[in-house]
Amino acid sequence: MIAIKVPQEEISINQLSLLQDIETKSAKYVKDMLNTAEFRHLKVSLQLSVVRFDGQRIRIVHNASFSLASSMKLAMLISSYLEKCNVNIILPNHSLLLDLDIKGNSQVQPEKQNDSNKKNILDETPDFYPQDSKYSFEQMILPDNIRIDVFDALKVISCKDLIYNKWGFGEIEPIPKSVLNLYGPPGTGKTMCAHAIAKYLNKKILSLNYSEIESKYVGEAPKNLQKAFDVAKETDSVLFFDEADSFLGKRIQNVTHGSDQALNSLRSQMLILLEEFPGIVVFATNLVTNFDKAFESRILKHIRFELPNQEARAAIIRKMLPKQLPLAVPFTDEQIMEASAVIDGFSGREIKVAILDMLLSKADPVNPNIVFSYEDLFSALSKKKESKDKLKAEEDTLLKEKIAKKLREKAKEAEMEDKQH
Repeated sequence: MIAIKVPQEEISINQLSLLQDIETKSAKYVKDMLNTAEFRHLKVSLQLSVVRFDGQRIRIVHNASFSLASSMKLAMLISSYLEKCNVNIILPNHSLLLDLDIKGNSQVQPEKQNDSNKKNILDETPDFYPQDSKYSFEQMILPDNIRIDVFDALKVISCKDLIYNKWGFGEIEPIPKSVLNLYGPPGTGKTMCAHAIAKYLNKKILSLNYSEIESKYVGEAPKNLQKAFDVAKETDSVLFFDEADSFLGKRIQNVTHGSDQALNSLRSQMLILLEEFPGIVVFATNLVTNFDKAFESRILKHIRFELPNQEARAAIIRKMLPKQLPLAVPFTDEQIMEASAVIDGFSGREIKVAILDMLLSKADPVNPNIVFSYEDLFSALSKKKESKDKLKAEEDTLLKEKIAKKLREKAKEAEMEDKQH
């Protein structure tokens, strides 16, 4: 893992570009070093920060927990490389602060590294980077029952000492963890809630989907999943799996292909890692009907996200209208409720898109002195509703045609069988 944190003060586009170039080249340098036979058995977590110059050009926090000699040598090589980056020229009075964690990787045996015919695992294993959360609970309109369920689950972290030490639950379950499954229709706020959870806990979020874990090499996906959990643990991040149906589905009983076995291995690995992970794991799914029973017993709460009712839609409209939006006349509560009634069946995401459409329809770079009226809002929502209804009608027509085609094919097959007999 490698990422550069820039100073809080504002920097120019040119300076930022130079720092990004250092970040890219540093990541390549470290990866190239780890691809050599001497260091391939090591696993490295690297964090670079640009800080005020404090008399040391490079400062290293180094945890060599395996193979001390090679760990120290690698640390010196990385330090020497970064000395040449001259960050204090790009940003005067600043220098690089390097946090370096080096551990042994038991999955790769050093004595087998000279086999040139073997695939280099480090080249194929994806990199995972936790990010700052994008949303907070203040930005969301949540029903009381969902909010209560979510915050109760988060008490595993916020009330950890009370529950696990003072009340003694640590004797029953030694690893404080909370696994949540947020399910429901698309656009109802599941992803926003996962980010809000991270924000509330003052943690970063590591957001993943199945395609980022799946590997073109059979058997590699469980290792990718292990790496994702390792990164989340090392960075104390909330682990979020979006579109998680593939992870949580029932294990295949009658395995006929290597891909079936690989999927079973991935799901078994997920079960093991959920038991060991000390933190918050959030899954987001559209359906829960095909879950493996073993996963259901490990999930603390299944929380259903429903499409908002009229009152909730009105609250979302209020929330989605920018505070700086120039209005001819402030919208009344009656007008907002009227607009909400037009978009029955809309998700929060669809409301956001409709409001953005309204802004785009009137934006004019030549004439920025534009004001919005209630008619603009009502028209934008109505058009989005008409568009949605039209798409739904087209989908229904295609579905009916598909069913009719299948029925005709079956009738033709039956007719052919009758003729043969």
